[in-house]
Amino acid sequence: MMNENEELKRICKEVIEQIRPDEEDRRRVKAVTDSIIAKINEKALEMGIEAHAISVGSTARNTWVRGEADIDIFIMFPADLSEVDLKEKGLALAKSVSDRCVERYASHPYIHAYFYDAERGGRRTEYEADLVPCFSVKEASLLKSAVDRTPFHNEYVVKRIYGFEDEVLLLKQFMKCLGIYGSEQRRKGFAGYLCELLILHYSSFAELLRNASRWQYGERIDLEGQGTYKGEGKDPLIVIDPVDPNRNVAAAVSEYSFCRLIDASRDFLVQPSMNFFLPRKEEPMSEAEFMNLVKERGTEFVMVVFEAPDEIEDVLFPQLRKAETSVKNMIERNGFEVYRSDVCVEGDKAFLLFELLVWSLPRIKKHVGPPVTSEYHSEQFKGKYITTKLGKKTLFIENGRYVVEVERNYTDVVSLLKNELKSCSLGKHVAESTDKGYGVFRNEEIKFSEGLGYFFRDYFGGI
Repeated sequence: MMNENEELKRICKEVIEQIRPDEEDRRRVKAVTDSIIAKINEKALEMGIEAHAISVGSTARNTWVRGEADIDIFIMFPADLSEVDLKEKGLALAKSVSDRCVERYASHPYIHAYFYDAERGGRRTEYEADLVPCFSVKEASLLKSAVDRTPFHNEYVVKRIYGFEDEVLLLKQFMKCLGIYGSEQRRKGFAGYLCELLILHYSSFAELLRNASRWQYGERIDLEGQGTYKGEGKDPLIVIDPVDPNRNVAAAVSEYSFCRLIDASRDFLVQPSMNFFLPRKEEPMSEAEFMNLVKERGTEFVMVVFEAPDEIEDVLFPQLRKAETSVKNMIERNGFEVYRSDVCVEGDKAFLLFELLVWSLPRIKKHVGPPVTSEYHSEQFKGKYITTKLGKKTLFIENGRYVVEVERNYTDVVSLLKNELKSCSLGKHVAESTDKGYGVFRNEEIKFSEGLGYFFRDYFGGI
């Protein structure tokens, strides 16, 4: 009978055979990459621009999963160039080599472009590539922008990753299927560079899982032993950047992603299975299925819907999370109780979702005043509440304090949100969008789309 260690090895071998690019895949990607670099360098000469292109990222390091070859080309400019000239010349040069591209923004603008490989049998394959202008600084301590660090990352990994590429692929696929791969704000998971460093540190996918299964909050990894980053207890995982000792490569990893990896590592080691490497293939939740779940749970779902601000995800999602927290706090300050909440963006709409345990309250509420023994404050309190526009209030004494019954401003969450949402701290772009209008919908009023169906499938699905 095969033991668990042998089963683990068998599964990993089978997964690698499925996700490792073959030689033809790699040859095609390299040909496209070399072609883009040659075009950029030729155009730079033609335009009289002092710059040259290099390949970085997973395709440069053979750590990309089959079918997911995102090509990263960095256009290196002299370090003494101004930010304005970098932007102007960098974008002009990047746009000149592609007929189809869109401008995106990180620490400064870059181009996301589309290219085709050479025709074979009447077919051509389309590849996506990020063309990123950056400063060619001599060392990482002289950075002028965050992206200037990437060529140093590439150099560090390329020198060390040979022989470990398959282990990186296993880790990436494992994390993708857990929903924790990628450092973007929507996900707050593990970036590709972080995966490579983890494998370099632990030497194999299996050894990483064995260690991750025992990780504690504040786990610290320092490959070069020269880290100066402290973290002050705010990061669940600290992985010192070997090219910048005062930086945590895992800073984007959320507590959820950290814990999800720990939990899945334990489960996989106890019972290895191919299922850990297979993406969930679930149908979007239907409106009828959603309403059945609402009835079974006995909770109330309230959704705020507005036009999604035209911003990149890494700007938009932190603001949505900020709005979510602020609105949740306002709901609970008014006496209601939020069970869970979440945010999403589908198409041109953004959503704030609140699942409530208490969503309707009586008209009256108890307002507790000062201790009876505090003469001055007692007189102030009685003077305010004994006679009001609504007539004389009845005072009570409970636990040594004055108590008076007052009327609530809102007895249901929908009314509260319709009237007081703008009083919350929503973030600049979310506030501007809701200024143009927003809707508040409950349970059966929530309008379903396929995207929203997938969102609710994940919401109810758990880990």
